[in-house]
Amino acid sequence: MTGGGAVGDGRRAGAVWELAPERLRAAADAVGGLRADRGVYLAPVRHHSPACAVAVRAAIEELRPAAVLIEGPEEFTRLIPDLLHEATRPPIAVLSLGDSGTGSSAENSEAGGGSGFYPLASFSPEWVALQAGRDVGAELRFIDRSFGERSAAERAVSGSGGSGSDGPGAGPGGAGLGGADPNGAALGAGGADAEPDPFARTLMSERYLAHSEAVAALARRLGCRDHDEVWDHLFESRPSAELADWRAVFDDVFAWAALARLDYEESVLAADGSLDREARMAARVAETAAEVDGPVLVVTGAFHTLALVEALSGAAEGAPVRDRQPEGGFGPVAEGEAWLVRYDNERLDGLRGYGAGMPSPGYYERLHAAHLRELAFHGTLVGGALDGAVAGAGAGALDGAVDGAVGKAPGPVGARALAAEILVDVARGAVERGHAVSLPQVSAAAEAATRLAVLRERAFAGRTDLLDAMRSCYVQDDGGVGGPGEPERPLGLAIAEVFGGRALGDVPPGSASPPLVRDVRERVRAVRLVVDDSLPRTARLDARRTASHRAKRQVLALLDFVGAGFGQLVSGPDHVAGRGLGLITEEWQYCWTPLVEARLVEMVHLGATLEAVAVARLTEAEARLSGARAGSGAVPGVSSGTGAVPGTGAVPGTRAVPGTGSASVDAIARLVAQALVIGMGSHLPRIVALLRVTLDTDRDVDSVVSGARRLLGLWEARVELGAEEYAGELLDLVSQALATAAYLVSDLGKVRAEDEDAAIGTLIGLRSLLRDAAAADGALADGGLADGTLADGAPADTAVAGNVAAGNVAAGADWATVGAVNRLAVARELGRLRDDESTAPAVAGALLALGFTDGEVADDVLVTRVRGALAAGADPGAAVRFLGGVMRAAPDLILHTPEMFDAVDEALRALEGDAFLAVLPDLRRAFTWLRPTETHRLAKRVAERTGARVDQVDVRVALSEEDLATGLALDRELAAVLERDGLAHWVAATDMESAVGATPAGGEA
Repeated sequence: MTGGGAVGDGRRAGAVWELAPERLRAAADAVGGLRADRGVYLAPVRHHSPACAVAVRAAIEELRPAAVLIEGPEEFTRLIPDLLHEATRPPIAVLSLGDSGTGSSAENSEAGGGSGFYPLASFSPEWVALQAGRDVGAELRFIDRSFGERSAAERAVSGSGGSGSDGPGAGPGGAGLGGADPNGAALGAGGADAEPDPFARTLMSERYLAHSEAVAALARRLGCRDHDEVWDHLFESRPSAELADWRAVFDDVFAWAALARLDYEESVLAADGSLDREARMAARVAETAAEVDGPVLVVTGAFHTLALVEALSGAAEGAPVRDRQPEGGFGPVAEGEAWLVRYDNERLDGLRGYGAGMPSPGYYERLHAAHLRELAFHGTLVGGALDGAVAGAGAGALDGAVDGAVGKAPGPVGARALAAEILVDVARGAVERGHAVSLPQVSAAAEAATRLAVLRERAFAGRTDLLDAMRSCYVQDDGGVGGPGEPERPLGLAIAEVFGGRALGDVPPGSASPPLVRDVRERVRAVRLVVDDSLPRTARLDARRTASHRAKRQVLALLDFVGAGFGQLVSGPDHVAGRGLGLITEEWQYCWTPLVEARLVEMVHLGATLEAVAVARLTEAEARLSGARAGSGAVPGVSSGTGAVPGTGAVPGTRAVPGTGSASVDAIARLVAQALVIGMGSHLPRIVALLRVTLDTDRDVDSVVSGARRLLGLWEARVELGAEEYAGELLDLVSQALATAAYLVSDLGKVRAEDEDAAIGTLIGLRSLLRDAAAADGALADGGLADGTLADGAPADTAVAGNVAAGNVAAGADWATVGAVNRLAVARELGRLRDDESTAPAVAGALLALGFTDGEVADDVLVTRVRGALAAGADPGAAVRFLGGVMRAAPDLILHTPEMFDAVDEALRALEGDAFLAVLPDLRRAFTWLRPTETHRLAKRVAERTGARVDQVDVRVALSEEDLATGLALDRELAAVLERDGLAHWVAATDMESAVGATPAGGEA
């Protein structure tokens, strides 16, 4: 397999081929027979290979075939006009959907559907075949099995498509999902993090070539690190003129891939669908050859070429393929849903998990352009567009001509010139990021790369030579690259940018792109968010004070809710999750990637506009929360940010009400928040009706309190959310929730010891709700109008109606009265619970502390209750739980109430050593509610009480409970020894005297 070898035209190196397996030698002869006898020229390629792309163009320009057939689902043929449109700019991809035409995970998970990408870059042989074939007037067709058929068969073998398998379905490095084309059509590529993505099932993968023993043996023999470097060494490092010798290139690629194919059993290839696909391709080749008058060029992944040769030539080895062909042929071209979407180099990069295997697309794109410039300069080829323009042209005319052919700005002529430019560009990028690279370092790297290429017997410095040279000459003491698990450093970022590239393609407006994608693009552009590249960006918004920022936030939130994967809220107020509500500004990170368009395409069955899809998602979530089952019960593809959980349709944080099967108040309140955040307030009536019913059935007081607080937060943000017209409804819901809480609050006193913390958290939340609701009612009363309408224009008695029906207040009461009555009901029930002796100790302590802080419990009552709970004879465990409740609810009481400090000090001093040790974990936990400054102040009080220095008390030590137990045992042993020797009075004065201070200062306070 050398650059000068050929298979089918009698020029092959006989001595080398005599060593090849008999099957391979026979196939090589059959290649020549197909060319001579039937006019069928097979062009085995590696997907996204610049070398193969140059050879394909040369073959088409020489042969001027009547038809060019390309590996790819045959339903793609109808998209060829859009692929060839003047506005189409690679990288782009054809996105296929499964049998249902929707690609939704719920509908296709069982049927084996889903979605898959067929990417095309400017240096992809398939893209070049389309362009060059059009230039010579050839008929263009895709000939592979339809994606719907392929995905069903292949996923049936590989299961759900999980990653990490070395068998069928595993892409290079285990990055692929199940059922891939062994050449370049993997059904699962990752993104930048190289993790599998169900929306990025690529139709181009090379797992068989990557795992071939023959290729691995060749790599070892050539001293190459992996199959990618083997490929570069054998093919990409050839000079431009040798690549134009397309017969030699295709024959050598055929031999390379055929050797790899011989490693695999027929059963393996049958199981993953390869033989069925090859049967379809072979049949379409034969049909076309019989129909057209002239040569037929067949561009397929090289792994399939051996099977196609044997099937078309009638060889016995081709029987497994031919036997899969129906007697009457496959009939009309299959139909299936497919869309043209933009793609980017980041998803195309093999180093980042893409299944097609070719790494560094930015480098290969420039290498392809450099080859074309060199060939154009010498008048060898580059298409009819350059005929007459290249001959005798100066540099300017040449640049313009090549620019039109390859879609690139003027650049280096030839691969050698490109190597120098690459080194300079990486150095410039590193310098811009703060990593100094001097001109002598660049010169040294250029010489090192050249010498490495000579040593490795390559015509010019290629990808690995350049990378090795930069590692040697550009890396300084700090590395500048970053290791595994570390963030990329300046030099690593510069290399990634140059070798990976940042290109984002484009597709013609209005063609082969569903209305939903167009609508979303227009919506995003209308609010001045960037969708023209795939660079991650940050949007900092002040939605409270700026109308344009509110519009941006609504679009971002809409896309997050429907699960488009366009943006994510990083910081700021999150009204759905109930976090950061006191913050003014918010920060979103967003990026328009091919996966965004893919996800949108998969939603086309939900609607043609973003609003329609959002309504469908909202309705699905509502149906799920109301206990109804929509369709199969799964809500596919819903956002996991502020929207719903992917694949479930459930809103994050939802909890089923025990024993009812219905959703919780908090879950439905979250859906109310979601509707307002995405601007779908007009759909609130149904959700509110469901919420009112749930408020009568939800027995979880924490859910009721959390939901009410969420609703009150929405009322406070009504201007920011554009929800002024719903303000009265929100407050009425809060009032109803307070009435429900009053009914349920007694349950908090009956919790088990392990649930006391959660109960106290609910109490603290309820207290905050009471305060905030009182403030809201006050503000509303101040803003009310004399005629009985609210500040937002809603009739006051409309809001009261719900509470009147429930018997909460008398008819005619105003908003403030309604709120006050329900708040008083809650306060009354809290008081009863506080005075109930059967209330759980921690809950009782928390209620006492909260009552004292709110002025409902007098000083003497507080001290009496604390002394009583901690008095001698009380159960130490219950006493410490009571203290923990006090500290959780109002930790500063021990600092500001001397009587409480004395009571705690006396109780702890009275504990025996074993009892103290038993309650020590709870004690340590109780004092952790103190802030560091409060811990220091407590340490000063303890030091004053015990006569110790503050620095002896206020010290943090890392002691485990085992350490403390050992220390206490030693202490008891020492005390026994001293008592035996008549020295017990030495320790009597200090025994347990610093018990109060030991916990917060010496533990984990």
